[in-house]
This record gives sequence, structure tokens and C-alpha cells, in this order.
Amino acid sequence: MIRRILIYLAALSLATTAGAQTCKVKVAVGYTDGEKTEIGFTAEQKKFWEREGAKHYAGFCLDAREPNYLILWTEGLTGGEQEKAALDRFNRGRATGQNTSTGPGTPVNAPEWTSSRAIIRPSQGVREKAQYWVLDMSKTPPVVVKQGTAYQDVPMGRVNQPGQAMKTSDLASTISDPAGALENALKWIKKTNKY
Repeated sequence: MIRRILIYLAALSLATTAGAQTCKVKVAVGYTDGEKTEIGFTAEQKKFWEREGAKHYAGFCLDAREPNYLILWTEGLTGGEQEKAALDRFNRGRATGQNTSTGPGTPVNAPEWTSSRAIIRPSQGVREKAQYWVLDMSKTPPVVVKQGTAYQDVPMGRVNQPGQAMKTSDLASTISDPAGALENALKWIKKTNKY
């Protein structure tokens, strides 16, 4: 997901309005993949901030250098390990034309597998979500003061085209919502600080 991250370092060092606003709370937003952290917004988070920031979060400023709070988020998929064996069988059948999921007997040849579309039904056991943490940067070391998740439901009945392998994420009943994670974190900071 790092490739989806657009860095807006210049925007993070500026106030949301043309300097006319007083900063009561300085925040920074960062994405982590568990190894490295990128400071900045995704395109969806940037749109949310531009649309809602000044309206609902007056007194909040983006400041990557000296934030009061760091909103750190990541994306993840849960439950995919349960579906892995079935997906491997499906993808093998898609590639070879052999239905290998018929049971203990001989595989059934089904050449139409390689040339037909397959409707993907989301599995409630597989969920993709954005996880976020709000860190209080005034403490040494910084302390996690809030954590949560954000996701959106997936529309039913996506299609798998011929020659296309199915991934575990294709079965997810929810998708990650980075803008929702940002919104949830900002609402919590606003409520906690009574702004």
C-alpha cells in the first residue's frame, strides 16, 4: 500500500488556511507497513482534509515537525489464512482447467474454467481494514492514547475474469478506509480536547 501513499510534506508544514487560523492542536499523519513510516496523506485522506478540515476541525493544524498528536495507521487483512487452501485449488483449476475440489476422486476436467467468468462472493470471515493509533507526542516516549479501525463494506458479486487469479483480498467483505481512520482519530482528538 506504500505505492498508494502520496506525500504532501509541504501541506503538512502549513496551516489549513492561509495563516489566519490559530493552532490549538497540531497533528501529523503517517502510514506504517511495520518496517518504515511515511508521513503524509493518501489521496482520499487529502480530499477529506480539504473538504472537512476547516469546517469541522477549526484550530487543528497539520505540522509534521512538532505535532501534539501523531495519527499512525496501517492496512491489514484478517481471516485470509482460512481461505488460502480453497483459493489455491480455485487458481490451480483456473489455470489448468481441472476442478480439483470435487473430493477424493479423480479431478474432473472442466475446460470452461479457463474461459468463463466467476462471480466472487465476499466471505464474512475475511476482512480488510485500516488500523489507526493516536500517539500523544508530548510524552517521552510517545504514548498510544487511542486506537481503532475503519473500513467500508464491499458490494456483493464482484467478477473474476478469465486468466485472472483470485487473491485472498478479493474475498474480503470489507475494504480498508484510510480516510475513515483519519476522521475517527480527529473526532476523538476533538472530543478529548473539547475543541
